[in-house]
Amino acid sequence: MTAKPEADRRLFDWDLYGRRVMAGEIPVCKWTRLAVERHYRDLEAGAGRGLRFSEAHAQHALEFFLYLRHSKGEWAGQQFVPSLWQQFWIAVAFGWMRADGSRRFREVWEEVPRKNGKSTKLSGTGLYLFFADGEGGAEIYTAATKLDQARITHDEAVRMVESSPLLRRHISVRRGELFLRGRADSFKPLGRDSKTIDGLNPHGAIFDEVHAHNDRGMIDVIKSGTGARRQWLIWMITTAGINLRGPGFELHGHAEKVLEGLIEDDAFLAIIYTVDDPEKWQDPLEWRKANPNFGVSVYEEGLREACERAAKVPSEQPEFKTKRLNIWLSGGAKWIPLAEWRRCEDKTLSLERFRGKRCWIGLDLAERRDIAAIALVFREAGKYYVFFRFYINEYQANLPENRHYLKWEQSGHLIVTEGNATDFDVIADHLRDFKRQFALEEVDYDPKFAPYFAKKLLEEEMPMVEIGQNPSTFTAPIIEAENLILTGELVHEHNPVMDWMVSNAKLLKSKFNGLCQIGKDRESEKIDGVMAMLMGIARATAAEFEEKPADPGIILL
Repeated sequence: MTAKPEADRRLFDWDLYGRRVMAGEIPVCKWTRLAVERHYRDLEAGAGRGLRFSEAHAQHALEFFLYLRHSKGEWAGQQFVPSLWQQFWIAVAFGWMRADGSRRFREVWEEVPRKNGKSTKLSGTGLYLFFADGEGGAEIYTAATKLDQARITHDEAVRMVESSPLLRRHISVRRGELFLRGRADSFKPLGRDSKTIDGLNPHGAIFDEVHAHNDRGMIDVIKSGTGARRQWLIWMITTAGINLRGPGFELHGHAEKVLEGLIEDDAFLAIIYTVDDPEKWQDPLEWRKANPNFGVSVYEEGLREACERAAKVPSEQPEFKTKRLNIWLSGGAKWIPLAEWRRCEDKTLSLERFRGKRCWIGLDLAERRDIAAIALVFREAGKYYVFFRFYINEYQANLPENRHYLKWEQSGHLIVTEGNATDFDVIADHLRDFKRQFALEEVDYDPKFAPYFAKKLLEEEMPMVEIGQNPSTFTAPIIEAENLILTGELVHEHNPVMDWMVSNAKLLKSKFNGLCQIGKDRESEKIDGVMAMLMGIARATAAEFEEKPADPGIILL
């Protein structure tokens, strides 16, 4: 592709968006800011991981969009110049390279509300991969669960070709599919109900509205076919939704953890536009954070009308929140913000300091697929100090979806035992060692998975105490732990496994009796360390209450 004239180059000052976000001049939510910060942080430190940023590659991708024309609406027929925020993410997606010269990002996950120009940008991105990315015999797909749905974005790409004098000279349209004349390159829509989805060799794929997918079927079909491609790219974009069991919400959770630094995934570009406070869904400032095209294709008047309608008709609130503000509607809210939890961290904290001190241990044993957790709780000078041990079997640790476990094993924060079931004997040995080191008051455990284990340790005079994991038991320690964390009276060691588990924990509160429980959205998100900590804190705080002298002004009947 021939570069555009210098006059057109000046249309792109994509870095201005990032600088304005960093300076606080553009209101964005926490997640957008973290995504922007990630780019600038990698500019400074990415070389150590074999990453480099190529301004030339970024500009090449951006200049391609100048060949495109809007096909409908008030801009029909006009040159498509991406908005500044779109320029930024296109530049980031295509500008980052690996040491071998291939593209860094293989998956782009983008959450943005409706009316923010996502279909137009997606179509242009697919055309760039098809026509200008330098891949021989490129196969590009717009993919969805249904072929008709896949055609929505694909038809926009077809209209773009038909309205572009340059692209029409090189690209032919046959039965709604795009081909490069005289070459094997193709750009097609693809659904699960297509005649065949076997034998694919995709260089790129575009997924729209991933929240509507009930399973990973189509995503896995595309990814499994990329093995022969050197720098494939899958760009997934969606609004929020209410399907918390589908791949959309799973990828949303992965994106959050990548942005928070809980999981390192250099091939995954995470972009999330939403609100900071879902409770303030009627606040125009939150509308601006969620809608990056505010004032361009999203207008305050339209949002205000929709918001007022949703306020009057509660049944319309889910649609307004998910589609216009990108709020995932789940069964519970996050328990403790990760930032609050990390404020309680003391990296200098040493278990040796508490040798001989009173200790309460919370124990959450695991089935084959879960992580077993120990939380050691100490009381000293009005504060609670917590340490953690985590265990998983080697079969689970080596599954592709659990690749972050291996990093934690290497850092010493996750103990991997042999076989396909976690070795409880290793845990028992550690409990015996803790009993020798500390004045062990109790080992508090969930009886669900531990009856035989507890019985054997009781025979050794280990102080085992059964704690049923139900709302009536856990409401008080949940509230107590919240207060300790928010006031800084709980201090914990540095442990990335526990950080991850805290980020997974959801507060589930009964509407009828106010009782609480900790839950999670997906099976892959573990919260065992949270449960172990709550058991230990429950018994340690109960002991503190029992030990306090009675108030002489109170008459006990």
